[in-house]
Amino acid sequence: MDVVENIMIWIWLGVFVITLIAEASTQAFVSIWFSIGALVAMCICYFVPFYVEIIIFSVVSLITLLLTRPIIKKIMDRKTRYTNVDEFVGKRVKLLKDVTKFEPGCVKINDVEYQAILPEDEENKISEGSIVELIALKGNKVVVKKIKEEVCE
Repeated sequence: MDVVENIMIWIWLGVFVITLIAEASTQAFVSIWFSIGALVAMCICYFVPFYVEIIIFSVVSLITLLLTRPIIKKIMDRKTRYTNVDEFVGKRVKLLKDVTKFEPGCVKINDVEYQAILPEDEENKISEGSIVELIALKGNKVVVKKIKEEVCE
């Protein structure tokens, strides 16, 4: 075993370990491709000269990046996740307490009571027992609008 080959094994092992540590310390795939390239270069360092190792490292890293990045990106693409409260928007419920522009009312959703407020441009009071639609969330309150004129008993 030649001294240069022995040194190159340690260099490629160092590159491999450093890129793995960099990969492990992030939540996104940023350096795994260089780890693969370093591993391949380390395996062939006995058979080819140093400059060929660099070329193979670069080519393998680039090929793995180009082939796997779109797949990884698609898998890792995180859609907006709505909480259970966000799913209430559009739901229709009965108003348990009158709601005015200055005084919040109350609605019950899934056995939990929430304060109900009117949209900012709404002036009219909505009476207790009216059917309302939840149109938005504002902090810990739900914004409601009246959808029916009759009062439920």
